[in-house]
Amino acid sequence: MRLDMSWLVQADNVNISETGALSKREGYSLARVGAFTSAFSTFDYTRAYLATPLFIQTFDGENIYALTSSAPMYWAEVNENVYFNNGTDSGVVAPDNAVSLWRGAPVSYGAGFKGDDGEDLGVLFDTLPLGTDVIQHWKGRMYAAQYFASENQTVVWFSEAMGFHLFNLDSNFFTVPGKVTMLAPHDAALIVGTDARVYAYSGDKLDVLAEYGVVAGQHWDRDDQRILFWTTRGLCAALPFQNLTEKQISVAPGVRAGGCIVRAGGQKRYLSVLQQGGLPFNAL
Repeated sequence: MRLDMSWLVQADNVNISETGALSKREGYSLARVGAFTSAFSTFDYTRAYLATPLFIQTFDGENIYALTSSAPMYWAEVNENVYFNNGTDSGVVAPDNAVSLWRGAPVSYGAGFKGDDGEDLGVLFDTLPLGTDVIQHWKGRMYAAQYFASENQTVVWFSEAMGFHLFNLDSNFFTVPGKVTMLAPHDAALIVGTDARVYAYSGDKLDVLAEYGVVAGQHWDRDDQRILFWTTRGLCAALPFQNLTEKQISVAPGVRAGGCIVRAGGQKRYLSVLQQGGLPFNAL
């Protein structure tokens, strides 16, 4: 109990403080049972939503939206509204749990205004593109990632400013090599995680932060001025980019992850829950 962490061979069900002190972790009790594919909590922790293969549910088990696809669900919160999307199903959950559509018919602005040659100068906006999955809100726009396997690249579409249902597919996008698995909002940049690298998108350029990938899932969380997230090499932070666990431990990263910061007992810890799979980066 008095030796520091470097003496540990195995540490199950214990908390380790910043000073290396050990204590038993808290227990837990069963809250819900079900075939859940993903979950999301609002920033103020007053509401939580669960996705099953058939419905979006409140934490109390009320079905508030029927799904047509069991694909993994992604979430984003803007002004107390929770947006969800899995490539096929999408919507917006209001604070009273009412759900409205996010994807709809294209909208034309300025239609009927003719130029000198008679062409229609109105701008045709699409709504959320079908086939997108990972979503995020950053600096007044909504971002949605669409992976194209044949080119092994992802197009990240972004909406009009403060018009989250308006997407100009002719100009409002940027491309990223590989498959995007995470979009996380930092004040200085949108952190873009793919299956092979980590990037920072600042609006006019895309900078490489790490030459390894981010595990799919809903696992980013905000820690003051940093974003914490789970990668194939453990827990990382940005910005500036830093790997927080690489020098201490190497674990199988999982094929999908959930994660969040847990504050309890005067301590702050990042908790990750992994769907088993993958290999430690230094297994050999």
